[in-house]
Amino acid sequence: MALENNALANNVKITKLKYGHTKYYLLHGTSKSLLIDTDWSGKLPAFYHALGEKNLRAQDINYLLITHYHPDHMGIAANLMHIGIKLIVMDCQQNYIHQSDHIFYKDNDSSFQPIDDQKVKVIKINQSPEFLASCGIPGAIISTPGHTNDSISLILDNGDAFVGDLYPQNQVPLYNNPVLTNSWQKLQDNGASLIHFAHYADESITSNR
Repeated sequence: MALENNALANNVKITKLKYGHTKYYLLHGTSKSLLIDTDWSGKLPAFYHALGEKNLRAQDINYLLITHYHPDHMGIAANLMHIGIKLIVMDCQQNYIHQSDHIFYKDNDSSFQPIDDQKVKVIKINQSPEFLASCGIPGAIISTPGHTNDSISLILDNGDAFVGDLYPQNQVPLYNNPVLTNSWQKLQDNGASLIHFAHYADESITSNR
């Protein structure tokens, strides 16, 4: 079943946003809300417009989670932090936060603001269920390298999984990459059944639970 805007999953309302080249997801837990990914720098006005079309406000977003630190996923992260949205970083991502900064500097992108490391909230990935539970979002965050070393995925308890730019399952054999194969195995072992990509159409898979 394809994800519908404002679909309800385990009492988590899911809003799909797109204001650039990437799909983003806002999870409304029973107590807090979590935005998954952003877009390139300079897209802040488009972000506000996309929220307005859904009758949402940036002030209602509590946390931001980035699936991997490529420029089309973290470009306005610092802007969102400045308006009060807390950036959540998994411990396995700490060394990669600034890996795309040089791209913006090379392009002389004056709209880009680097992330302030002192203002992020670092969470051990094995403690992610507790963090999500505090938001009223039943699920877990796992490390799923394959596209990048810092790639992570968020899996709701009902099987909805948000995987960023992880390559689709039917493409896995093309890469002959055991790291990628293992990430898909981990997704299935953790109950993922409906995959939401940043650039591909949703994909249903068989969970191993």
